[in-house]
Amino acid sequence: MKKKLNINVILIGGVLLVALTFFCWQQINKTKGGVATVIFDNSDTRYQVDLTVDDTYTFTEGKFDVTLDVKDGEIRFINSKCPDHICEGFGYISHEYEYAVCLPAGVSVLIEKEAK
Repeated sequence: MKKKLNINVILIGGVLLVALTFFCWQQINKTKGGVATVIFDNSDTRYQVDLTVDDTYTFTEGKFDVTLDVKDGEIRFINSKCPDHICEGFGYISHEYEYAVCLPAGVSVLIEKEAK
């Protein structure tokens, strides 16, 4: 019984080690996006923001005005006229398929690898 228990522990440890290795490899090899797409709920309007140019962008197309900051290939909400300001807490996003949303304003930001 004791020998069987040791084999199970070794097997579970090996599976966890493989899973941890795969997760770390995936995180290290994420590519930084080159473009952020700003999407508005109430229209078909979309803006693409180049992440290689540091700048601040203010958008008034949503339900509330929002301001986005681009710095060092990353983007984040820095100001929103919405009541809760949760979107400002997302921080910077930079990797492909990451996104941040300001639900009250109806504005979302999605990182894409290339401009479409």
